[in-house]
Amino acid sequence: SPSSSTPPLVPASTLAKTTEGDFWNQLVREMVEAQAINALVRELALQSQLMARDNKQWTLQVDKDSLNTPSNCERLQAALAQFGHEVQLTVVMGAVQDSTAKRIKQENAERQARAEAIILQDPFVQSLMRDFDAKIVPGSIKPV
Repeated sequence: SPSSSTPPLVPASTLAKTTEGDFWNQLVREMVEAQAINALVRELALQSQLMARDNKQWTLQVDKDSLNTPSNCERLQAALAQFGHEVQLTVVMGAVQDSTAKRIKQENAERQARAEAIILQDPFVQSLMRDFDAKIVPGSIKPV
């Protein structure tokens, strides 16, 4: 078939971790924690994927046109300089498969799944469900 030589498309919501993503994720979390970025600049950092970095030029990719503004880019570039990365940022439009926002979403989903598994595996909860036809209200389990 003609499509056999092309790799399958990764859905936009899928996280596909990259080495550059590991670096970007750590840096973005540090800037957020230090409150060096906020509002739309924070969203640009959280939702972008670091595509390339060489010497003084970094390329970010975002899939939301509203985040890709000169002001947001300049402010993110200034924050990066405060963290020891004096670089020229270029932001391009395209699908994002590795962003801090996607990593946080996956971490939250994994925490939620673990919390639900702990509750469902608890002998007391199992006995209530078995003996009294108890049910877990969907969405009522929250990880701590």
